[in-house]
Amino acid sequence: MKGRKIPEKAIIMVQKAEQYPSNEIVSINLKAPKEGRKVLKIFSYKNGFTQVSALRKGFQLLKPKKEKKRS
Repeated sequence: MKGRKIPEKAIIMVQKAEQYPSNEIVSINLKAPKEGRKVLKIFSYKNGFTQVSALRKGFQLLKPKKEKKRS
């Protein structure tokens, strides 16, 4: 999403979330290609992860790299 302007409301929401982190677990819904889901499921199983923990770990690893690029 290069060159896409982030709405001011979204920036404020992210700043508040970072300032007051919550450990509350909430559901999210997302759509993924059928084959991608299968790959995630097999990878997670082979490596002793749940699919959710694999996605969380992936996000934790990806987020700092993307934030560093924006700076």
